[in-house]
Parts: sequence; structure tokens; C-alpha cells
Amino acid sequence: MMTPDNYPHEAKLLHVDNATVPFFTYVREGIEYISFDTSLCTPPEPMINAMIALELLDNAYKKIVMINHRSPIGLLAKVQPFYDIDVTEIEGGKLQLVFSYKEGMSDKVDLSQKQCNG
Repeated sequence: MMTPDNYPHEAKLLHVDNATVPFFTYVREGIEYISFDTSLCTPPEPMINAMIALELLDNAYKKIVMINHRSPIGLLAKVQPFYDIDVTEIEGGKLQLVFSYKEGMSDKVDLSQKQCNG
């Protein structure tokens, strides 16, 4: 499991427009991981950063790793049909969500509404 405290040493800071938290990128076994931690953020920041990150997920050789303090229910309701999502509890009760590109589906998601309605 990757947590913000133990990114691989080759992880590089990735500039992402409009993000409110740092994003990092690294490669493992031919897959580019784009990772960020919103576990200390309050709504709507986790949703906004996740939607921005998902805009970068444009092929099967990338994955988005989100660390959050709880399950982002509003986000999952919007995007779950369009991505494969693995959720794992990590140290401190935080959740790690790994979003993978779903062929024929991910390109259909509407990521324009970055706010949670509720």
C-alpha cells in the first residue's frame, strides 16, 4: 500500500491546475500512478481533487490513487459505473481508493460538475 508518507523515492511532484493538494506521480510495473491525499480536507475539496485527477485517467496504463479520511460517497455515486475502484483501509483508518480506467466506459463520464450536491 502506498501512503503519502511512503511514496516511492522516485515519486515526483506533479503540477495539476486547480488542485488544492499536492499530486505525485510514479511508475510501477509499467503503470503510471497519480496520487494525492485529501484525508485532512473538508468537503468539497476531496470531490474537487478527485474529479480533477480523474480527468488525467485517459488510458489503461494509468491509475489514480486517492487517500481520504472516509468513503467519498458523493464521488462514488457520480463515477463508480465508469471506473474500476479498489478500496482498502490503511493506517489510521484512512481509505485508499485506486481508480482504474474501464475500457469503453471511462471516456463517457461527465467530470464537469466538481461539486457535491448535498
